[in-house]
Amino acid sequence: MARANKKLKVSDVNWHSTNFGPYAPAYVSTNEDWRFAMQKLQPMGKSVLTVAASGDQPIAFIVNGARDVDTFDTTYFAKVIMDVKTAALQTMNRGQYENMIGELRKATSSDDISDYDKIKSVCARDTLNVIRQMKGCRIFAQGTGIRKEYLPTDNEYNVAKSVVKKPIKFMWSDLENLYTQLNKKYDVIYLSNIFEYFHNSKKITDTLNSLYPFLNENGNVMLFTSWVHTNVSEQIVDAAAQCEWGRVKSHETNNAVMLTMTRMR
Repeated sequence: MARANKKLKVSDVNWHSTNFGPYAPAYVSTNEDWRFAMQKLQPMGKSVLTVAASGDQPIAFIVNGARDVDTFDTTYFAKVIMDVKTAALQTMNRGQYENMIGELRKATSSDDISDYDKIKSVCARDTLNVIRQMKGCRIFAQGTGIRKEYLPTDNEYNVAKSVVKKPIKFMWSDLENLYTQLNKKYDVIYLSNIFEYFHNSKKITDTLNSLYPFLNENGNVMLFTSWVHTNVSEQIVDAAAQCEWGRVKSHETNNAVMLTMTRMR
């Protein structure tokens, strides 16, 4: 069978080997307070590199005025759901979009997705091919479900429809090796909660140092976000403190905390 992406070789062995491998299911929606993150990161006019995840983070950066947005993820299916969402924004109303999000997590083929035909004319061709090839697999089944409070409001959806007009650049890479695919500098690098799964302070420090050449001076790396500070956030702060070029700051609100590191030199 001809693959849409020549690197995409899925077997029962690697499909089930890890929750965060190159062929792991994608999240159907974010569980992060992206509005809080946008308020603190102020992406207007900035160049952004973000984890693709459920596609919500890169869309949020575009909606909030980022000049350009590139994405990465360890799983190829993060690109797939991001492409599906950017296509849906161009072809669906908000009700249809939310209904689609609700169906994606349990979907095992395009037949399980209402209004799927609407996106075909604008969705990336390789993504449509992958969805067809993965029939029978739940490729959007990561996580525990949808956090409705992080779905777009009417106004946010209308803005997204007006500014999201094409697929977003995607680099297929884990975070440790991401630097090998980068060739420009960014004002914001958004890492979501990836460091939560490193369990090794030196690896966090080494990864941040590998990203340093690709961060503009006074640019920010978003290190971690959660509802409260935990021993994980403490480990990340300690690891980031070993980088001589950055200053760590905690941003807090009633129901969220976020750690950032600013490049000082």
